Amino acid sequence: MNENKDINFDKSRDAYNNMAIPSTLDDKVKEAINMSAGKKHTNNRIIITVASAAAAIVVLFIVSVNTSTAFAATLSDIPVIGNIVKVVTGRSFSEKNDNVTINVDIPQINVDSTSAPDTAHVTAEQVNAVIQKTVDDYMQEQQSVIDDYKKSFLETGGTIDEWNQRTIDLAARYEVKYQDDRYLSLYLYMYMSAFAFTQDNYYYNYDFVTGRELTLKDILGDDYINIANQSIIEQITEQVNSDSNAMYWGYHPAGYSGTDPFEDTDKFTTITDDTSFYLNADGNPVICFPKYSIAPGYMGVREFVIKRS
Repeated sequence: MNENKDINFDKSRDAYNNMAIPSTLDDKVKEAINMSAGKKHTNNRIIITVASAAAAIVVLFIVSVNTSTAFAATLSDIPVIGNIVKVVTGRSFSEKNDNVTINVDIPQINVDSTSAPDTAHVTAEQVNAVIQKTVDDYMQEQQSVIDDYKKSFLETGGTIDEWNQRTIDLAARYEVKYQDDRYLSLYLYMYMSAFAFTQDNYYYNYDFVTGRELTLKDILGDDYINIANQSIIEQITEQVNSDSNAMYWGYHPAGYSGTDPFEDTDKFTTITDDTSFYLNADGNPVICFPKYSIAPGYMGVREFVIKRS
């Protein structure tokens, strides 16, 4: 066994465990959870195989640069909501370590200390705390999986050299989907590939004037469920009738006479208050369904634009 290669994993774990956590983090996370009842940050998780989770250990490396002043000096092209809120990359890291390639960018919301109302400060702190906890929980969960998988691999005859010959890619990214003088819509996604591909998606939509999470009801009105359902069903129907490659559980082209085992269990019928969405460049909500949830895996994550009236 090559002990030097094992040490690389141990150092990564130590770097994460020794990270200084802000003393106010627990309070901020509790505030954020109370504000949104812990339900709207829906985790759209795609898990194809446990083996692919092996790549997740390398996400530990991102912590070491979380407070890098050298990186902070390189920030440019910063999206701005009015003159109050700025979204910057709070964590950024790129490195190739043995068989692992890492590319990480995690958002941080900063607020102008002189002109922003108190609600904007509180909201930014809450969102930052929730994002940090999301990433940290993801790391800890996958750390356990990678330890178990590596142990099993070696115990069943694999060697450390064979382990390190496996190609593993990991990335954590974000996109600012929409911003104006009031609203911010962020998309955070973390993915890994080893023997297969897995991805976790998170959506954050906030109103910085009221200091609360943005909902579909805020955007579409009181009848938001019916409006969204009707639009989604119309879009699904149009797709299956116009594209022979399009497939959704329980939906079929006109004239279809076969049976569908997923008709009663997985067919889309309605959104819920936990259904994920983001705002697109036009300010319209885009409702997102995880891979496999309403369609076969080859269809990927399904997105439906709901136009505001």
